[in-house]
Amino acid sequence: MVEEVVVNALDIARRDCATRAGVSEPEVVVAAVKKMRWPDAGLGCPEPGKKYPEAPTDGYEIILIAISREYVYHTDMSGRVVFCGKRLQG
Repeated sequence: MVEEVVVNALDIARRDCATRAGVSEPEVVVAAVKKMRWPDAGLGCPEPGKKYPEAPTDGYEIILIAISREYVYHTDMSGRVVFCGKRLQG
C-alpha cells in the first residue's frame, strides 16, 4: 500500500512539475524520494495564515529536476502533494 501512495504522489508531482517548468512529463527527472516525518499536517511547507493539526505526519519529500532546476514536493500518506518551491540544481 505504501508503494501505491508513492507512485500516485510521484505522478501528481511530475504532472505539476511539467506544467510549472513548461516541459513534457518525460522530461521531468526524479532526483530523490525520501521518507519523512513532518512536524504537523503542514508537511514542512505550510500556507501562510493557515492552521494545521499539530501531530507528526508521515510522508515523503520528492525532488524532481526540470530545466536545471529542482522542484520540491512534500506528501503525506493519504496522497496529498504540496509544492514547496524550486531552486537551481546543485
